[in-house]
Amino acid sequence: MGLVDELGSKRSGRISALTTLVEAALALYRGETRVAALLFGAAALAYRWSAVGIVAELLIKLYQYLR
Repeated sequence: MGLVDELGSKRSGRISALTTLVEAALALYRGETRVAALLFGAAALAYRWSAVGIVAELLIKLYQYLR
């Protein structure tokens, strides 16, 4: 199986969504509600489209780094 097949699989979508949900919960715990909301949205994207969720999470991390 290639990388594209792995990123498109249901299993990778679930794993990506789960890790993003954990990141969102940690952001919410730290009081970063805006980042938590963005990460919850990214988790929804990651569940449906794994690659899109990963890109969204990377953009959110970039946002956190730049602010």
